[in-house]
Amino acid sequence: MSSATVGLPSDEARLVARLTLEQKIRLLTGADSWKLYGESTVGLRPIVMSDGPAGVRGTRFDAANPSSSLPCPIALGATWDEQLVEELATALGREARAKGVDILLGPTVNIVRTPLSGRGFECFSEDPLLTSRIAVAYVHGVQKAGVAATAKHFVANDSETERRTYDARVTDRVLREVYLPPFEACVAEGGAYLVMAAYNSVNGATMTANSPLLQDLLKAEWGFTGLVVSDWSATTSTVPSALAGLDLVMPGPDGPWGERLVNAVHAGKVPEAAIDDKIARILVLARRVGALNGHVDGNLPGPVPGQSVALIDPALLREVTARSFVLLSNSRGLLPLAAGSVDRVALIGPNAIDPQTQGGGSVRVLPVTRPRIADALRDALDARVSVHQGCVTGATIPEPPDGTLHDPVTGKAGVRVEVRGPDGAVLHDAPFPSSVVTWWDGLPEAVHRAGSEVTLRANYRPQTDGTHVIGAAGVGLMRIAVDGTPLAEATSLPPREVVEALSRPPEVRVPVQMKAGREVAVRLDYRPDTRFVTLRLGITPQIHDDHLIEQAVQAAAAAEVAVVVVGSADGTESEGYDRKTLGLPGKQDELVRRVAAANPKTIVVVNSGTPVLMPWATDVAAILQVWFPGQAFGEALADVLTGAAEPGGRLPVSIPKAEVDSPVLGAEPEAGKLVYSEGLLVGYRGYDRSGTDPLFGFGHGLGYTQWEYESIEAAATSIGSGDDLDLLVKLRNRGARAGREVVQVYLEGPDDDPSRPVRILAGFANVAAEPGAQVTARLSVPSRAFARYDEGLGRWDAEPGAYTIRAGRSSRDLRVSVEVVMR
Repeated sequence: MSSATVGLPSDEARLVARLTLEQKIRLLTGADSWKLYGESTVGLRPIVMSDGPAGVRGTRFDAANPSSSLPCPIALGATWDEQLVEELATALGREARAKGVDILLGPTVNIVRTPLSGRGFECFSEDPLLTSRIAVAYVHGVQKAGVAATAKHFVANDSETERRTYDARVTDRVLREVYLPPFEACVAEGGAYLVMAAYNSVNGATMTANSPLLQDLLKAEWGFTGLVVSDWSATTSTVPSALAGLDLVMPGPDGPWGERLVNAVHAGKVPEAAIDDKIARILVLARRVGALNGHVDGNLPGPVPGQSVALIDPALLREVTARSFVLLSNSRGLLPLAAGSVDRVALIGPNAIDPQTQGGGSVRVLPVTRPRIADALRDALDARVSVHQGCVTGATIPEPPDGTLHDPVTGKAGVRVEVRGPDGAVLHDAPFPSSVVTWWDGLPEAVHRAGSEVTLRANYRPQTDGTHVIGAAGVGLMRIAVDGTPLAEATSLPPREVVEALSRPPEVRVPVQMKAGREVAVRLDYRPDTRFVTLRLGITPQIHDDHLIEQAVQAAAAAEVAVVVVGSADGTESEGYDRKTLGLPGKQDELVRRVAAANPKTIVVVNSGTPVLMPWATDVAAILQVWFPGQAFGEALADVLTGAAEPGGRLPVSIPKAEVDSPVLGAEPEAGKLVYSEGLLVGYRGYDRSGTDPLFGFGHGLGYTQWEYESIEAAATSIGSGDDLDLLVKLRNRGARAGREVVQVYLEGPDDDPSRPVRILAGFANVAAEPGAQVTARLSVPSRAFARYDEGLGRWDAEPGAYTIRAGRSSRDLRVSVEVVMR
C-alpha cells in the first residue's frame, strides 16, 4: 500500500477481505442524505451524520427535536479561548451522541477572506493561526464525546457566489501560509476523523477529484488516516474522484459511483486496492465512533438514559456567549450599567424585536428557546423597559409576536400543520410551536407526489387596528386564505442554489384589514417544489419607517438610557449567496443617528455575523458587537450591560471604515475564476501593508478594567531554524475591578518584502487578575511562524536575521517588544 493508504490491524483487514466488490462500493455512497449503509457481513451498523457547527440537528429537523443553539463560529473565534471552546464543543458532542449522531459536519475552518462572504459567520477568523487554535479545540471537544468532527470545506471555499463551479486561482505559497494551516492543524494536532472536500476547484481541479491536494498533501504528506467525504452533491465524476483520494460520496443513494465504479474497477480503470483503502477508512471511522460492534439491526443509538434532548448547560452557553461579545467602544464610560442605576430604558431596533441568533443554511437549528431581550434587561436592571421596532429591515415579513398566534385545535401558542396525500388522506396532523416550518427529512413519501399539500392553520390576534401584511414564503404553489376567504395564489420556482430556498424562500404578500383583539383564521396551503419542506408565515402591521423612527426617537428622549439593537435581517447572511454590501439593511443607520441625537446615553448592540459599516460610531456612547449569539442572547446581553460579566471578546476580523478599505472585497468570480490576487495580504495583514486604518482593528476589544503591559521576555535571544520560542509577558490590572485580558503576540520579519505581511499573529494567551495584581502570560511562538513556504524548493524555510516580537491588546495596540535573531 502507498504512504497515502491506511494500515489496519489484522482482524480489521480480515473484515475487508470478507466483502465482495459490490458490497464494498455500496458502502462508499450514502444510504440517504444523512446516513451511511450498514453491512451485517462485518458487523457494521449504519453511521449517522448531522449538520453543525453551531448546534446539532440530530436525525430529525422538526419542532419535536429542538437543539441547543450556540454562538456562531465567528463568535467562538472572538473568545480567543481554546479551553472554553473545547468545553463547549464537548457539550455539543454529548448532545450529538444523545441525538443518535456519530458525525458532526463541522467545524468550518475556511478563512474570512472578504467581509462580504455570506458564510463568514460560520468561520472562526480572518487569521490562520487563530482559526487553527480554535478549530483544534473544537475538534478535540467534539471527539472527546465520542463523535467524529469534520474539518470543512477543503479548501479555498471562501465565497458562496458560484460556489459549486468556480475555480480558485491561488499560489502554493498562499495556500500553504494562509488557507491550509487550519486544516493541517485539525489533522495533525486535532486528529479530526473526517475532512470534507469542497464544491469548488483549485487551480483547475475540482476538489473532489484534486489528487495533489487530497492524495498527495492531505493523505501522504500530512498522514491523514481519516475519511474524505464530499460536500453534498459535489462529486461529478467516477474515475477521477475515485483515484484522487475521495472516500465517500454524499448524499445517497444516487451518485456517480455505485454501479459505474464497479464497472470501472472491472475495466481496470480503478484498482481494487484503492477501493479497499476507502473501506479501511470507513472501518477505522466506525471503530472510532462505536459503529463496528456487531449491532447491525439498523437501529440508531438512542438518547443517553436520564438526559434530556438538549444537553448543553444553559449556564455554559450564557458564559460563552458573554465571552464572545466584543466591546468596540465605551468612550463616555457609560458601561457597565449598575443594577438599579437607571429606571427607564428604551430598547429599540428591529433586532430587539426579532433578534438574529443564527445565520442561514446548513448551520441552522431549531433552538430550544428564543431569546427574550426585554425580559432579561428588566430583570437585570430592575428598570422599566419599553420596546420599539424603530424600522423595518427584513426581506420577509417577520413572525408574529409571541402570544398572538394560536393552534386552532388546542388553543395553545403556535400553529397547526397538516399533510395530505394526493388522495386527500391525512398523513400528518400535529401542533407546531413556530410559524416557520422546516422538514429536512422524515416526511411521508407521498408529500412529494403530485397533488400532495401541506396546510398551516392558525388563529391570529392582532394588537393594533389597521392594515396588516400576511407573508407566506416557500418554494412551490402557495395559497393564502383568511377567515375562509381565498386572498392570494402564486407559484414560485426553486432558486439556483437549493439552500437559498431554506434561507430566503420567495414570499407571497397580501394586505388585510384587522381590528385589535379580534382573531382571524389564517390558512396556508402549500405544494412544495423542493426535496425538503420550508414554509414560513409572517404577519405584521403595515407601518412606515418614518413613523417607527419617530416613535423610537420619542422613547429615547424620555428614557435615561437607549439600547439600540441593529444588525442583519433574517436571510442577510447565509450559505448559498454572498452579501452585496456591508451596510445595515433598511434605515438602521438613520435610526441610530436620530436616537443618539435624542439621548447621549445610547448603546448600540450590533447583531451581525460579520462586519457591518458603522458611520455613526463616534455619535454613540458605546458599541457592542454580539455576532449571531445563539439562544442565550438575552441573558448574556443583560450580564454584559450590567457588568455581571465582562465582555470578553476580541475581534477575530477587522471592521472597515468603508467598503473600499477592505483588502479583499469582491466575492464574485470572473469568467468562472476567483483569483486570489491579494496573495498573503488578507484581513489585518492587508490593512497593515497598505497603511489603511480600519474602524476597529483585528484583536481589538475593551473590557471593564485597564491593563498596563510591563515587559516581554524571550527565552533566547538567538534561535535556529525549527526552534519554538518561549515568551513571558508581564502585565498589571490597573483598574478597580477584576478582569480578563487576551495577550496577543505579533511577529515582524527581517525584511520589508511588499508581498509579505508587516506582522503576523504568532501567539495569544488568556490571563485574569484582581485589581492591582500583576500576572504573567506564558506563550510559545511556533517555529512555523518564522518560516515562509518556498515554492521552488517545495519546503518551509526560515529566513535568517533579526525578528521583532511585539505584545499588546490588538494588532493596532502593541505595547512591549523584544528582538530575537534567527541564525
